[in-house]
Amino acid sequence: MAAEIPPDVATLWQSLSPAVRAALIESEANQQASSTNEDKDAKSGLQGRRAKASTGPRMDDSTTNLIGGESFEKRTKNPGWIKVRSDVYDAVKERRRQELDAKVPVDITVTLPDGKTLSEDKEGTKFQAWRTTPFDVAATISRGLADNTSVARVTYVAYVADYDPEEDGMGGVDTLADSMAELSVDEKEGEEKSSLTVLWDMTRPLVGSVSKMEFLKFEDDVDARTVFWHSSAHVMGEALERLYGARLTIGPPLAGGFYYDSYMGDSASDGAFKEEDYQPIEAEVQKIVKEKQKFERLVVTKEEALDMFAGNPFKEQIISTKIPDGTRTTVYRCGDLVDLCRGPHVPTTGRIKAFAATRHSATNWLGDTENDSLQRMYGISFPDKKMLKAWQENQEKVSWLFVRSDY
Repeated sequence: MAAEIPPDVATLWQSLSPAVRAALIESEANQQASSTNEDKDAKSGLQGRRAKASTGPRMDDSTTNLIGGESFEKRTKNPGWIKVRSDVYDAVKERRRQELDAKVPVDITVTLPDGKTLSEDKEGTKFQAWRTTPFDVAATISRGLADNTSVARVTYVAYVADYDPEEDGMGGVDTLADSMAELSVDEKEGEEKSSLTVLWDMTRPLVGSVSKMEFLKFEDDVDARTVFWHSSAHVMGEALERLYGARLTIGPPLAGGFYYDSYMGDSASDGAFKEEDYQPIEAEVQKIVKEKQKFERLVVTKEEALDMFAGNPFKEQIISTKIPDGTRTTVYRCGDLVDLCRGPHVPTTGRIKAFAATRHSATNWLGDTENDSLQRMYGISFPDKKMLKAWQENQEKVSWLFVRSDY
């Protein structure tokens, strides 16, 4: 029988925002899973704050050899391969710019959830495919709306004639699909979404007239929180590369937060995370946030992706096994970081006002203990420092709900 919930705890729970509740539930669920499985695997590795080593995302790949090798030998700040990758990115970006210049901008309309249809901005400039972004549309309504929206949910009437999803990197496999499935976010009951309904970066040009455009905010929408935490994982990944030269593998959002798995060498490399690393990671993330780096989407061919991530055997394996020959995928850049990703993302790193490294653990590539050992760092973030403070202050109080009740 469930224990009676003290009035103050119940009141506290009801007072928290949905976003903070989601993060607290995820944190508690991870903690309980850690306790339950604490002695299951003697090979599980190092543990951090309330953390238990857990398996990484499976990708239906039978490869079980150790591939990390000498890609990480010791902790190194700002390793040279970061610039090499950026140079490849810039060369590919120029090729895509030439392709974009060949596209024909045509006038489009955008219909809002209330049925109002817009065709131009406040200055009278017509909305056009390949030029107008959801941010432009939101700013036509109010700049505050544009600045506080994490992502747009767009339902197209139809794509313009010269838009090809395959050419745009949207036709292939989502390299993070298996990891994203961990969210297990159910569609609203009775809700059917068109195949033309997609989450769309606020700064990504539209490719057709829109029958419904929704502006999703962190506080109100699960998809918005997922995008926000996914973007936060990229920011943390950038910090890990800058500080330690970590070889990033996969970094998905969770139902409340995110993590990133990194190859940090073997025991001789002294790369394993320690609690002393949390503060430097948090400080580096704050630097990245203050830089307000833009999240930039780029379509790449399989061959271009292999060039871009040369030297990272984990990214190379993903590209080689999950992206068919002759197809395209996408990467995102923010600052120094370039990562394989379907997106979408928030407009800039400046949206992430509060961040904390929460725990770390050891895991294995593809969740197989015969594969390379990886280091997993978990994090939490919010668009408001008050939300992070509420999350930090209420973890122990809210855990009572899980331990002693069926709340």
